[in-house]
Amino acid sequence: MKGKKREFSEYIRLARALELILSEIKLSSKEKVTFEEANGRVLAEDVEARANVPPFDRAAMDGFAVQAEDTFGAGESDPKELEVVGSVEIGDSSEMRIESGEAAEISTGAPMPSNADSVVKVEDTYSGEESRIMVISPVSPGKNVSSKGEDVKLGEKLFEAGHRVDPSDVGILASSQNLDVEVRRRPEVGILATGSELRKPGTELEPGEITEINTYTLDSAIRNSGGSPERLGIVPDDADRIEEALGLSSKYDLLLVTGGTSVGKKDIIPDVIAERGNLIFHGIAMRPGGPVGFGMVDGTPVFSLPGFPAATLIAFEMAVKPALLEMQGTSLESYHLEVRAELDRKINSNLGRLDIIRTKLSREDERYVAEPIRLTGSSILTTISRADGLIVVPENKEGFKRGDEVPVKILEGL
Repeated sequence: MKGKKREFSEYIRLARALELILSEIKLSSKEKVTFEEANGRVLAEDVEARANVPPFDRAAMDGFAVQAEDTFGAGESDPKELEVVGSVEIGDSSEMRIESGEAAEISTGAPMPSNADSVVKVEDTYSGEESRIMVISPVSPGKNVSSKGEDVKLGEKLFEAGHRVDPSDVGILASSQNLDVEVRRRPEVGILATGSELRKPGTELEPGEITEINTYTLDSAIRNSGGSPERLGIVPDDADRIEEALGLSSKYDLLLVTGGTSVGKKDIIPDVIAERGNLIFHGIAMRPGGPVGFGMVDGTPVFSLPGFPAATLIAFEMAVKPALLEMQGTSLESYHLEVRAELDRKINSNLGRLDIIRTKLSREDERYVAEPIRLTGSSILTTISRADGLIVVPENKEGFKRGDEVPVKILEGL
């Protein structure tokens, strides 16, 4: 096999490739984590509130707790006089009760006295004689009060299974007394680089050698997609050594191999996958990232990804990330924001191929403007580093015209 010239047997469309990939993906198992550990994790079960938030009626303003009816008709020329019978601070568990004609000084966040239904702001009062205040602006029942369960009600469904927890969600879990939750286990992903010319970062390079970076960029991309990566190092372009390395696949939920997946003499990864297991497809009709292969080895999904850095990350975004998210019981939509933007110049594309355009976004008045960085350049990683998003030109279009409004997928985690 070594040195043999290869060709793609068939380019398949991305939609078909994803069907084949996702048909082989298994949902990862459940595990319980504390709410502090839940950020970025995908819920395996629905979550309901175990407490009201807030747990009691509380003041939303500094002022005076009153019965709203006592303030009706109040104005600067006709203030309403109320007797101040006490005060309530944050943390008090006062059993204070006010009657008609009375008020209680209260701080923001403090529990409302019983029988009080509203708060008059400090600036809408002035001091009267002795322990009295003069109210110069009326309030309606419930005004300036945060009611019990206003944010979250006991028993309310907060999140559905498949929801990815974000920082604000962590606060909701804590306040609603969901101190632990069931989440999907992070998929364990092995990352292998192939290429006799590759050297570790920091190595002094000889002519013809290059620094291996794909396992490091993929490591970060996997973490940002909820996975748990392990870099397995560099394997030279030798079929026996690569086959031996593929034997590690059973240790992981997913194995990524970069390099050696095109049609050159040393591009032998798809052949080794086919001999070691089952090569399901090789070649997706997209640019960059087209030389993607996918198969199963010892029951583990294995991706053969391009060696060029930009193509590697685009291939990860389009083909691998959906598989990682499927394992966690969620979808690509939960990870991506999409905006519509006006193109500042035309994009040419070929029918029958998906073109993924790295793009910068700017804001002009009330609209976004998309500036394509470049279409080609699979090896130029800075085109992704400088990009804000991706424009995907469908297989059935020959591109977009200048001024067209197009969807832009905001890049997160690449």
